[in-house]
Amino acid sequence: MSGQGIAAAGKGSGSAEKWIAAVLSAWEVSGQAAVSARGLAQATGLPASSIYHHFGDLERLYVCAHEHAQVLAAEWCGARLDQLADVPGGAESLPALLAALIDDWCEGQRGLAFAWRECQLLVARDPRYGPAAQRWRTLWAGFWRHVCDRLGIPGTATITERLFDGESFLHMMRWRRSVDRAALDELCRGWGNWLGGTLAGPSPWRDMARGCAQRSAPLPEARDETAERIAEAAAAIVALGGVAGVTHRAVAAGAGLTLGVVSHKFRTSAELLGSAFEVIYRHNVPAGELEAELAAATDGDGRAMLDRLGERPGAEAFRLATSELMMAAMRDPALAPFAAQLRYLRGRTSRLFLQAMIGRDRPVGALDAAIFSSFAIGQGNAHRGLPDDERQAASLAETEALLSFLRGG
Repeated sequence: MSGQGIAAAGKGSGSAEKWIAAVLSAWEVSGQAAVSARGLAQATGLPASSIYHHFGDLERLYVCAHEHAQVLAAEWCGARLDQLADVPGGAESLPALLAALIDDWCEGQRGLAFAWRECQLLVARDPRYGPAAQRWRTLWAGFWRHVCDRLGIPGTATITERLFDGESFLHMMRWRRSVDRAALDELCRGWGNWLGGTLAGPSPWRDMARGCAQRSAPLPEARDETAERIAEAAAAIVALGGVAGVTHRAVAAGAGLTLGVVSHKFRTSAELLGSAFEVIYRHNVPAGELEAELAAATDGDGRAMLDRLGERPGAEAFRLATSELMMAAMRDPALAPFAAQLRYLRGRTSRLFLQAMIGRDRPVGALDAAIFSSFAIGQGNAHRGLPDDERQAASLAETEALLSFLRGG
């Protein structure tokens, strides 16, 4: 599925450009799983046969849409680099710039941001999207290399790129605009502290957001056997094919129950997705035995336990499912309380792992846990679609590089 770039999209053809614009819009509004030839035809006012005339098939159209998005993203990167001609050097300049770039990308280039995220999800399920995913990786690697070179901190480029990947993913989930922006500033300030060898420090905005998220959208209480069966079926659907497949009818079929029973237990799609999130969350956090080991771990044990966590059966499928749920929360304003949970009620596991890796003599705070969680999310996104051994080796090397800064060496 390698492409010929925007030229292959029918250069000079208004119809081809309309198809690409429709795909990009659909990715932003509903996601890849909900895209169809019929829906695109309705959006463009063109016959579906025109897709095959210009592109050959739908898959080729998707690739051309990614290539077009990458051209526009490269223009955005170039414009931002042009603005850094006289940037003040030094690591102390990075936090404010990092926060500004994340916010600019997520708010000003939201359609392109969704295209990038859809590619990261697609490549996990279809290796034919490997070249497109690699072009996104190359684009961001080059951008952050130039940014960090201009700041005079070239050794921070890759790990900062991972934080950008993870935190910009989370920042696409909208809750309260001013609070989200303040919490982002806090996190980027904490990142600057990490690169200087110190822990992140206090985080009053994140602490406030966490408290509000807990009060406004508390996790449901323990369910009965039937409700749990429904939740497990919903989670399995998300893991296999994405959020778009989670309908009351599909979940009923997966759970072996009637539609009426599922609708009685979970009246809305948001409730059904919330139940799936709980199940997926349980799969993503360590079991009690591993958590107890982490709590008692000595310096350095966390790295070995990270390997164990990644090797659990179905671990990657459930991480992918978590990303799908986050994408749903990005798109649907009705899921704003759910978005607050996903964004601010995270970090417990990351905190345990980080504490085990840096030692008990340096207590890890809530902001440190959030930073490490964002970094790990960025690693998972960036390495998705790579061979297992390559992904694991890259993650280990990047984590070691990050820890070397945090330890001050």
